[in-house]
Amino acid sequence: MAYDVTYYIFPSDAGLGFAPWVAIFLSVLALGATIWQSRITRNHNKLTVRPHLSGHSSFTEDCVYKLEVRNDGLGPAIITAARVYRDGVKVVGEGPGLVIDAFAGVSYCQLIGHEFIYPEHVLPAGCSIEVCVVRFDPSILNIDDFLAGHLVLEMDYKSAYGDSLPMYSTRRVSFREVARSDEKGC
Repeated sequence: MAYDVTYYIFPSDAGLGFAPWVAIFLSVLALGATIWQSRITRNHNKLTVRPHLSGHSSFTEDCVYKLEVRNDGLGPAIITAARVYRDGVKVVGEGPGLVIDAFAGVSYCQLIGHEFIYPEHVLPAGCSIEVCVVRFDPSILNIDDFLAGHLVLEMDYKSAYGDSLPMYSTRRVSFREVARSDEKGC
């Protein structure tokens, strides 16, 4: 079976004129603006769901201390790891048992309540974990300094976008400062 192929050729006098080049330039410019706007939007979306873990401590006149870790950010915090160090040595364990084991070696303090998590744990924005409630000896003048010299809590966490964020850590106080604080209180 034979096919007839017909070609049509249209003559071009001057090639492409000025108008098509302007259209191509504007199209490339619009594509660049779209890509730039999508990057700005993605960065904005990352910031609107960025978590921020912070520690909030309080104590009463009845010598009861409480530490809670709160997500003060705008998005959920995905806690990927949690560690506790007692007197500079890592306490082995996880979950609520980690808090019990951490306070087992701290004198003048009795753990009366605790809550903890198993990684990976999602902590929604505005929510908190009441890490410990401790009854402490009245001879301790500054319970924050006392506990900071003995225990350190560290948490690694990331955002919903998977961005790793700075590690949360409780305050650290040197052992010499704790010894001076204990001498003043006793």
